[in-house]
Amino acid sequence: MSRQVSSETERMSEQCGTPAYIAPEILKDKGYEGFKVDVWSAGVCLYAMLIGTVPFKAASMHELHHLIISGKYEIKEEKLSDSALNLISSLLEVDPKKRLSAYEVLSHPWLKDAIDEMDIFT
Repeated sequence: MSRQVSSETERMSEQCGTPAYIAPEILKDKGYEGFKVDVWSAGVCLYAMLIGTVPFKAASMHELHHLIISGKYEIKEEKLSDSALNLISSLLEVDPKKRLSAYEVLSHPWLKDAIDEMDIFT
């Protein structure tokens, strides 16, 4: 599902998304800003790409929601750089006001050597 928003701070209330990727503020059901929840989901994706699994897994939906709302996850991968670990924790920040903006993500030191464009259909 997608939705066009008029500003970065527009608040929404629809609960949607894949359970393991859903941001804590959506689960709290008090309204949320779309850009901030997208950054959270990007953090889950980055974690999954670097670690090989999602950060929040549980036996029940109730337990999964508790883990997400509390922001409790583990990183057992010792091969990640401090910069990668910092980016993950900055994306998976439970407080959306403290979570990085999209611009801050793109300016993060871990991405400093990233190429600007990539042709994936070669």
